[in-house]
Formats: sequence, C-alpha cells, structure tokens
Amino acid sequence: MRRLSYQYYMQLSFLHPVERHHFTLRCLPMADVGQKIEEQTLQITPSYVGGYETDSFGNQFVYGIVRDAHTHFVVDVKGVACVDHSIPIPVTELHRIGMFRYPSKLTKTGAALKSLLQKCGTCVEMQGAEDGCNALERACMLMDVLYHNFQYEPGVTGVNTTAEEACELGRGVCQDYAHILLALCRMEWIPCRYVVGMMMGEGASHAWVEVCDGKEWIALDPTHNRLVDDNYIRISYGRDAQDCTINQGYFYGSAEQTQEIRVVVEEMSYDR
Repeated sequence: MRRLSYQYYMQLSFLHPVERHHFTLRCLPMADVGQKIEEQTLQITPSYVGGYETDSFGNQFVYGIVRDAHTHFVVDVKGVACVDHSIPIPVTELHRIGMFRYPSKLTKTGAALKSLLQKCGTCVEMQGAEDGCNALERACMLMDVLYHNFQYEPGVTGVNTTAEEACELGRGVCQDYAHILLALCRMEWIPCRYVVGMMMGEGASHAWVEVCDGKEWIALDPTHNRLVDDNYIRISYGRDAQDCTINQGYFYGSAEQTQEIRVVVEEMSYDR
C-alpha cells in the first residue's frame, strides 16, 4: 500500500484567440476497491460553465464550455491517492465482459499481429482455456513476447495508430504496447481492457492493460513487462485508447495549437 500525491497538468496554447470552446476531460483518477482518493482539486482556466458526469464504463469526466475568447486553456488536477493494487478488482458485471473479448477499432487483427502471436507458441485465434494455461499466465506470456519484439520509441506513432500498424512498424510508445497486448489477448479469447493512468515519477500519462480471469481484473504493464503495482494510479478504462481520451473538444476560430502535458506522482508518508 502506498500513499501517492499526483498532479496532472495540461495547457493548450492557441496562436490566435478562440471562443466557444467545448471540452470533455477524463483526467480525474477513479475511486475503487484498490484506490482511495483522499483529496483532489481541479482547476480549469479560463472560467467555464459545465459539470461532472460518468460514461458507460464508469469513468468520471468533466464537461463544459469556455465562451469568451482565449489563447490558453489550462487544466490542473492535484490530489492524494491511497493505492493498494494487491486488492483484487472484482468482476461485477459478467454480461459486460463480452465487449472486451472482441477487437475494437484500434485493435483489429492483421498479418503482423498473427505473426507475433505465433512466436509465443500458443494457438492463433480463439482457443480459450484448453491449452492448460489460465488467462493471466497466457497474458503474461504474450506480454513477454511483445516486450522482446517491440522497441520503445516516441514520435513514430500517433493517437490513431492501430495495433496492427504499430506491430508492423515494430516501434512505438505505451499506447502502442497496450493496443498490441490487447489485440494478442483478444486473439486468444482473453477479455481485456485498456487503462489510462499515471505512474511514479515525472513525465506524461501512461497506458497499460487489465485482463480478466473470470473473477477479477489483473493489471499488466507491457511497456515495462511487469504486473502493475502500487506505483500506478488509474484514471479510466475502455476498449482501447479512444474510449479513454483525456481531452476532447472543439472551438470556434482558426488557430494553430500546441499542447503541454506534465504528470508528477510522488510517494507521501502517512504522517503528513
């Protein structure tokens, strides 16, 4: 168990003023059995009109509109989370597991993914549990093969890069690692979902995978080839990255924009 302070900071800068800026933000860590949010603040600048809702996956999001002209849009989330990922995440809605077994838009299967799957010595396509391995063992096997056949390299893929495209390229970032592992697991008929969150240190948001063994969800980080531990904070989950997009929206005006993101997660003592 760890007590973690976190900050998620995002700034959009526009070359010329924009207005009527509509936005949806999934940047608030979730509260569940293994993650208690002790305190949290959200500051959005400029001032806006909006509110909070929950999507069909149970992820909380903030929506709103900045009506006045502006050249900067800033989101700053700060908080403290008590994290214990040794507590199992139970499967509470069995009828919803099916959606996580089938390929999504960004995890459709192609020749490159099938070739990578064959390297782990398991059966291609929907085999199920008859191979003598449980879901977690098979998923860890797939993760290990992915880790040793894929190279971390920023800047070569984008937010819309599919698992097949990244696999064919052989390089990418955490989103690509997660999408490829999702695709491999679903080819093996293992229910799995995409997770966005933060991890210990400084940088940007992170992505990993949760697989279902029929009773609980177990989190794997394919970028680092390991089980997720108490250094991680969950924000949202879905079928792939498109269900977990942190910032979505549109505005009126013609302006080039740049984005700055800064994530900081640090361990805190319990006597602070």
